[in-house]
Amino acid sequence: MSDQDLPTYLRGHSLSQAERSSAQGAALLELCQAATADGRFSPEELAALRQWLAEADFAAIPAARYLRSIVEKVIADGKITPEEYGQVHRAVESILPIDARLEAMAARQEAEAADAAAARATSTGDGGRIAGVSMSTAARAGLIVAILAVLAAVWFNR
Repeated sequence: MSDQDLPTYLRGHSLSQAERSSAQGAALLELCQAATADGRFSPEELAALRQWLAEADFAAIPAARYLRSIVEKVIADGKITPEEYGQVHRAVESILPIDARLEAMAARQEAEAADAAAARATSTGDGGRIAGVSMSTAARAGLIVAILAVLAAVWFNR
């Protein structure tokens, strides 16, 4: 399947065959494939991309100009949020050839699903529960038991 067979919204800003055959295009492709392989985009990968964009002569590569514009926008305020890392990751995905892009998207979606499952497990896990009962319910029951114990002690000691 080629990029031309895809709807416009899936074509992205992918590197053309001619761009991939140039030294700069091949280096950019290798960097982007390595950055997206695990489905996550790390600060180190962003730093490597920024360094490549700063050092490379990519005037003839529209995909590199697009990535540079996204990276500059993301780092403009000096603080990069997880959402902005995701934005850069999706921009990097968009310049990959279709086969590599589909692999990168699948890896990202798998990583996002794993992160969401881990977040659900920590938020709904045993934290905040005792024997399957929420802490507030357990605290109320404990208070009632303590009051009954005090009343029983007073009753039997009169």
